Amino acid sequence: MENLTNSDPEETKFELDNDALRHLAETRKWTMFMSVLGFIFIGLMLVVALILATVGSFYTKSGFTALTIIPLLLLSVVYMFPIYYLFRFSSYSKQALNKKDNGLLSRAFGYLKMHYRFMGIFVIIIGCIYIIIILIMLVAGSFFNIFHS
Repeated sequence: MENLTNSDPEETKFELDNDALRHLAETRKWTMFMSVLGFIFIGLMLVVALILATVGSFYTKSGFTALTIIPLLLLSVVYMFPIYYLFRFSSYSKQALNKKDNGLLSRAFGYLKMHYRFMGIFVIIIGCIYIIIILIMLVAGSFFNIFHS
């Protein structure tokens, strides 16, 4: 990783030209769209979980409903964080562009960093879970072949 911090304040001054500002403004619009869409999908997941909790309990006596509701609720909670960070990036970058405020722009990029850090860690965790599941399936398949041959 690169270390981008400097001790000299004159070297850390950074200006954006008009093209960069236009790109940031367009990126901000798309991130706002994606975050609003994410909030809508989180809301839909919660509504589906609520419907399954109420209607599903009348039709099934097994734990099938719980096996459906718990992952939906867990995914909704986990997915809320990156969507929130993306929304905050969009909000702060809009304020920074309107007010030409470097502090707000810095805060906006901080939220964008948190969004991508969260997504990176999430992808690593999900990848590890997939690898573990594949290994368990391979071991279980090997044992099945050994005992049923």
